[in-house]
Amino acid sequence: MNANDTIDLIGEIHPWLARYDALAARHAANLAPYLNEDGDVLDSEYPRYDEKRFDNLTEADEFLDSLAACLRELVGPPVPGNAFTLTFAGPERHDGEKPYAFVVNGSDLPDAGRTLLHLPSFREWFAEQAGWDDTPPDVLYLAEESHPGIPEYGYFNDLRREQAASPECGSAPELPPVPQLLLT
Repeated sequence: MNANDTIDLIGEIHPWLARYDALAARHAANLAPYLNEDGDVLDSEYPRYDEKRFDNLTEADEFLDSLAACLRELVGPPVPGNAFTLTFAGPERHDGEKPYAFVVNGSDLPDAGRTLLHLPSFREWFAEQAGWDDTPPDVLYLAEESHPGIPEYGYFNDLRREQAASPECGSAPELPPVPQLLLT
């Protein structure tokens, strides 16, 4: 799976939730014969109850391992820090086009900005903002629209999967100058 592939997370996760619900119901049914009407284990059934409970835990552990592997494939390995939105306006802003929001993880907004500047997708977008006559990219950083977390609404470029898959950010070549990512 490519780091930039669009994923239907809800479509991927809902079947896992259904599998979990079926597993939980099956485990409850496995234990029910050993319980009284109050839900307490019958004194005479503790050994069989413990055996079934162990079987249930083994199955649940295998399910959890499979779920974690699936989630890791869907979203990539964990990246440090928290999500931050960094917003930039390209040359289309002169025609009324909305700015572009990019989401990456970082320890704070400047750290997220440094990370973003090294990701291939952002670098490609940035280079595309240059004029036809070899003028530098016409990009403005919008500090007032950049913030911790993800945007509450609208489209954004979630680059956290790419961030998780990228080599060490410090090895990337420098971009042409961009506005300082200052927090005011």
